[in-house]
Amino acid sequence: MAIPADSRFRFLIVGAGRSGTSLLTALLDQHSRLEVGFEVGSIDCLRGRALVDEPARLFQQRTGAFVERCIAAAAESSAAMWGNKITTEQLAGLNKHNLYHAPPLDILDAFFNNVLAELRVIYLLRDGRACVQSKLARTAQSLEQACESWRYAVAVYEFLQQRPNTLFLRFEDLVLAPERELGRVLEFLGVEFEPAIVSGEGTMHPGMPPAYRRPGIDPGRATDLDTAHPCVALIAPELRRCGYH
Repeated sequence: MAIPADSRFRFLIVGAGRSGTSLLTALLDQHSRLEVGFEVGSIDCLRGRALVDEPARLFQQRTGAFVERCIAAAAESSAAMWGNKITTEQLAGLNKHNLYHAPPLDILDAFFNNVLAELRVIYLLRDGRACVQSKLARTAQSLEQACESWRYAVAVYEFLQQRPNTLFLRFEDLVLAPERELGRVLEFLGVEFEPAIVSGEGTMHPGMPPAYRRPGIDPGRATDLDTAHPCVALIAPELRRCGYH
């Protein structure tokens, strides 16, 4: 399903689970000209929870349903520009298409350069050690599963390096210098900076899971990780490629 030229659905935030995408979404949602959805259609459509799989066209089925949800949400918004945020774990649901097809479809190319070709994409990267440790603390995933999820997030990050109309941020920079980093995002989206998105109540946004809410932006989260954690051996090559040492 194509995105109509007059749709207010204009951007997508992407990042690994536990990488700060909810924080970025909540902060941007405070802007007077923006509305950002918290994973609208991502689990129901990209992961297929609300769909009965159509193996012959599973990629088209899931992405079409996702885009339809986003267009509908944008149409209901009163904001000048609507965006959505998804995680790379949700995006990975599209890989199921290739269980039924050979040769396999290049899922990332088809999604970002075809289905969402006209959208601005904002990718938020966070140190894999912090992401994995947070996953292990908050979910029932094994160490190997959590590490594999972050490795896939790096694959998405590296793919997007070649995509135009894409902006990259690091979580660590966002919490250490929020005004500067949010200014970069707003410039990318073509809207003026508003101080309220930093000084307001975004970090207590009701769209965020309660466990994520806290008063203010905590710069201590930039270094909140165990550098000797067992995950390091499993994701060391990806950490190096992303500049984390």
